[in-house]
Amino acid sequence: MAWPLLITALWLLSAPGTSLAQQTLKLSATLTIERSDDRDKTYEQVASLLQHAKDQKLEGNVVRWLDNMGGQLQKMQDAAKVLEERKVTVVPTDFTPAKYRVKAMPKLQAKKITVKKMAAKELRKRLQSGKDINFDAPMLVTNATELFTADDWSRVRSHWAASRIMADEALEKDLRIEYWPPEKARARMVGSMLQMEEPEQVSFSRYIVVCFHGTPAKPKLPGQNTEHCEQTVDAQSMVHNNTELQELAIFPELKNMLPLQAEFRRKLLEAGADELPSIVGKNAKRWMKQQGQLSYRYFVFGPSGSGDKLHAENGLPFYDILIHGSKRWLLLKEDEMQRVAEKAREALEFDKTSAYMFFEEKLTELIEEFGLEKYQEANQQAGDLIIVPSGWYRVSLSLADSISYYETIMSEKSTLKAVVDNNVWRPDFQQFRLAYCYDAKGLEKLPGIEKGSRTYDWLKSAIGSVKQEEAISGILQVLLQCGSVLALDMSMPNLGLKDLTVCTPAVWRDCRAQLDAKLKAKGSKATLSWLPVEPPSSLDALPAPGKAASLDEL
Repeated sequence: MAWPLLITALWLLSAPGTSLAQQTLKLSATLTIERSDDRDKTYEQVASLLQHAKDQKLEGNVVRWLDNMGGQLQKMQDAAKVLEERKVTVVPTDFTPAKYRVKAMPKLQAKKITVKKMAAKELRKRLQSGKDINFDAPMLVTNATELFTADDWSRVRSHWAASRIMADEALEKDLRIEYWPPEKARARMVGSMLQMEEPEQVSFSRYIVVCFHGTPAKPKLPGQNTEHCEQTVDAQSMVHNNTELQELAIFPELKNMLPLQAEFRRKLLEAGADELPSIVGKNAKRWMKQQGQLSYRYFVFGPSGSGDKLHAENGLPFYDILIHGSKRWLLLKEDEMQRVAEKAREALEFDKTSAYMFFEEKLTELIEEFGLEKYQEANQQAGDLIIVPSGWYRVSLSLADSISYYETIMSEKSTLKAVVDNNVWRPDFQQFRLAYCYDAKGLEKLPGIEKGSRTYDWLKSAIGSVKQEEAISGILQVLLQCGSVLALDMSMPNLGLKDLTVCTPAVWRDCRAQLDAKLKAKGSKATLSWLPVEPPSSLDALPAPGKAASLDEL
């Protein structure tokens, strides 16, 4: 390391002709430390020189000079440490640092909040009494930070700031955001995007630059420049392990079935990782990754002016806590949505427009010209919690750069039954997947199917023409769905799962036997040793993972 020294001498002469030995000299030495220099190493080397000077009993002025230099370096180190500690302890008040911040739009706030409000303490008391959060109507819990400890909320705000996420080298390497450029995003929103189109896969820092960053001469303006930028990302993909999400698990009283179901899918597919590629065949890795994911926790983030179109969640209630930013929400029930849609869809296409355009242009027309009446609005600030029951449509607009965490909840029998029906067996809505588990002779085992009926005859014909690969994939999907339901039995015995849905123990046995028969007919050497013969009643029924890569590595 270069230590450039600037030495100056101040000569104090007592009289003309005085010898140099009689003069008092004051020398100052400047140690220049460049930004690229290692300050810790510089301090260590000066300290080493000081110790050497003492050991060798060098002149006192040399020892004092090195000691003074070491003291100054120590003060510099202490100051740097204080600054670093302040960085850690100062909680960000915004999602984005000033360099990337998009201008806020407070004028677009709802003028009147019509969503019901509840205090955080009242909500906690409700949950502790055994009730759930599936209210009859949306609920706004202001200052929901009371549901956290003071330290937990501060850590959440610090951890989920854009600057911290961008600085995470592992996320920068592995996390990919699906970014649609403005024109493609608009085309996709109205449903005119070709199926072959794929989004750009960008890193988080690249996403921040594209959607947030402007210049002093041309700042990024909210609205049409940012409306396409909102992202909804599986929370699991943004963490190194689940401990990073623990502080956001603010409702331990809720018996949410989704975590256990997600874990069942993951464990079953990992147990079968050695055999599934040969069983599924082409695109096995993609199939395993898609079937192994049961997402229920998400982060939603975007710049001021961003927001998705009006839509319904997947039939499940959810809660959304805003970590940074500000949002405006509009919510309406399905019957009101359908009533207005019949009048306005062709004229306005209000359900195919961004949140920004919805609030800026469409909402007034919907109210004044098409009779929209039964809707609710709320302004959500950082720390506020919104709870949305099942059956409600919603649209939310970021009024400032925002990030929120939301989690879907499945805790009721009726909801579980509806989800299973929609994914396994609901003939009146063209869902026949359970039929893959039976051959033509066993179709009468299917719920509501009588031998000789029109549906029976149609299924008999259809099953006979199904390709082996399609049937095997369909059976595996039924086993994943039904297994994830039956595996809840031991931890949630009050649900009566064995006969609550079409996923009965008998169906598990029938599907497994049919899968085994299909594989043997195909000439497969798969043993299915990883797939329990008897229906699982807990996660413990599953064997250890196979030797192949885990789902995280697929």
